[in-house]
Amino acid sequence: MELERTDRETPLRPPVVGLSRECAALHDWLGDAQAETRIVSVSGIGGIGKTTLLLEFSRIARKASVPTFWLDGQSECATSGAFLTSMEMILESEHGRKRKPDVPLFSYVIDELSRSRTVLLIDNAEGSERLDGWFLSSFLPQLESAGARVLIVFACRTGLSLQWQTNPRWGSRLDQFNLQLFTRGQVHEYLAGSGLEEHIRMDISQKTEGHPLLLVLTVEWARRVKAKAEEGEEPEGDSAAPYEIPSILSADLLREATSPELYPALVVLSLLPAADQSLLSSLLERQMDTAAYYELGQLSFVRRTPEGLALHHVVSRLLREDYAQRWADAFQLLRNRVFTVLAERFQTAGKRQQMRIAAHVLELYREFLPAAHAYAHFSSQLRVPEPSPFQPEDLPELQRFMAASVAQSDWQSELVRPEDYPALLEDIAEHSPEGIRVVRSDARTPLAFSAGLWLHAGTMPLLKRYAPGWERVLGGEADRLNELEPETADTLFVLLAAVDVTQPLYRPEELGALLMQQWLVFMTGGLRGILVTADPQLNTLLPFMGFQERTALPADLPLWPEPETFAASREQSPSPEPKAQADTPPWQIWELDFRHTSFDAWVQRIIWQTGEAAAASMPASFSLDEHVVQQILQQLFDVHLLNQHPVIRMFGLTGAFIQAQIHQILTDERPLQPLTPLEQQILRETYLHRGRNKNQLADLFHMSRTTFYRHSRTAVRHLAFALERLLDPAQAEKPLKPL
Repeated sequence: MELERTDRETPLRPPVVGLSRECAALHDWLGDAQAETRIVSVSGIGGIGKTTLLLEFSRIARKASVPTFWLDGQSECATSGAFLTSMEMILESEHGRKRKPDVPLFSYVIDELSRSRTVLLIDNAEGSERLDGWFLSSFLPQLESAGARVLIVFACRTGLSLQWQTNPRWGSRLDQFNLQLFTRGQVHEYLAGSGLEEHIRMDISQKTEGHPLLLVLTVEWARRVKAKAEEGEEPEGDSAAPYEIPSILSADLLREATSPELYPALVVLSLLPAADQSLLSSLLERQMDTAAYYELGQLSFVRRTPEGLALHHVVSRLLREDYAQRWADAFQLLRNRVFTVLAERFQTAGKRQQMRIAAHVLELYREFLPAAHAYAHFSSQLRVPEPSPFQPEDLPELQRFMAASVAQSDWQSELVRPEDYPALLEDIAEHSPEGIRVVRSDARTPLAFSAGLWLHAGTMPLLKRYAPGWERVLGGEADRLNELEPETADTLFVLLAAVDVTQPLYRPEELGALLMQQWLVFMTGGLRGILVTADPQLNTLLPFMGFQERTALPADLPLWPEPETFAASREQSPSPEPKAQADTPPWQIWELDFRHTSFDAWVQRIIWQTGEAAAASMPASFSLDEHVVQQILQQLFDVHLLNQHPVIRMFGLTGAFIQAQIHQILTDERPLQPLTPLEQQILRETYLHRGRNKNQLADLFHMSRTTFYRHSRTAVRHLAFALERLLDPAQAEKPLKPL
């Protein structure tokens, strides 16, 4: 894909993005003095850049003074006669060549193509399939007999047929290029010449998912809005936002489905990782016959897998969004039916297939995850990556991520001394490398990681060494874990996690969401995860991911041993009982246990805790959860996200109303009880002013970080009491008064 210019006055032609491999192949053929006639097949879904590549091929060939012919496969290659006639017209109109009346048309075209090296480009080549036999049996043999050297490029959605690939003469001369989505780096390269501000470019790269056509539409929209703003015109309104572009694109893609009967099947397929004819039929109102199933498999964005047909993931998302917007109730019913099928298949699937099902279900229920959070942004269109094992060469990068995280006061385990995080990560890498999960870029470099210990007899000494409070966390399980063999370990105690905040391509919250989802998918294989934290941000996020809170740790739980004692413990035995530390944060223990929790029960828990289903099951004595209030505070400046918040929707309120009420509570001269003036000020500095990090906020209030944690959590809990009245529809419109 390419942009025509970087501003409205100066036409500039930036380099084509994401097609270097294909263009290099053309340069190699043009530069090879012994080059023969070759065939190139360019394939990919609609809007992926096939025509753009052919345009670039044409530019390169013309720059090299090589004659170039461009044909439309649908209109100019319907028959061999149409093909030859079109070639004759191009030879006359573009190259000044004219056939003599007594020269047969076929011979004339072959002779002209033999005069010099030539590039023949056939776009929309789906229409030329009926000529496959003629090309292979007549046209190409005649070219070879005449000594012609022609590069013939076919661009079509599904690529050339098996007849080409298995041909004994021409199969070995066939190069196949299946165009892929842009990587995040390529998206940024494309956007560099757009003239848009950096934060807008980051938003676009996050929302367009690397699809070239969607990227072009979004950039064109953003540049029009910018141009109008510069000219003093009013914007076209929120309806022109990039969020609507997917439905435009999905309508284009649906036009490929020539039969209206295929649309319901496409919608069903968009909700499944893959489906055979029987599964599709079971979810459709009408049985799908073999002919329709075959026709579905011929679409450019549908591929065949061992499990059946699978929809391209971008098209799948676009179709789901379009259908959910048009027929919300029908979509919800169909999704629930699909989930029942997937939950049943999960029970009998192998571990790898289970992880794929889990990743797909998380995608289906993305709307029930928090869209925005301090650590994770689940509305990003990035897909959960395939599991990526830790490699020893990753360690320096992971240490760098963690050092940057500690400097920003982001979460790491409060059970471990901060100065001992590097040593802990080294020991995990050496003794429990399978406890490290890594999210990687397209170039396979690390972007984020989480690290923990698989608890068994071999790793318990490490836990005792670094986390003196471990016994209070594990309780009566300690004896069993001390005797457990490594091969039977099923519990991961997570201690560290960080993302690369220095790279420019991804927002930290995007990587946090990917890391969290990858970890969740991994746990679904019958494992248990344990995490201990006093971070109120993380304590807000974990319940939304299906974590269950275990008994909170007491305030006098010992923290760490003295530094000299700890240093000695690394060389000797586990540290002695540490001293108690009075200034201890309110730690919470979180557990996600798939050993005894079924996959479908976990998903239903997420939906119930965050969706409208909670409204039907809400007890009469319902009191607002402080975790929910924490999330509302984090989204306070985004009315769109507040409007989508399940609890706000549950009570029939608006984001603007909640925003105004919270602002009133936090800025009133007299704080609402039970909020104290200090708690009101803490919330105001943290969530209204937002100018300081955690360490700076603690310094501002002359507290240690742990004391600041405790006061922050109490302040949020007291704010929740005041907001309970606002979330009661019978009380919502009444003015707030001190309790």
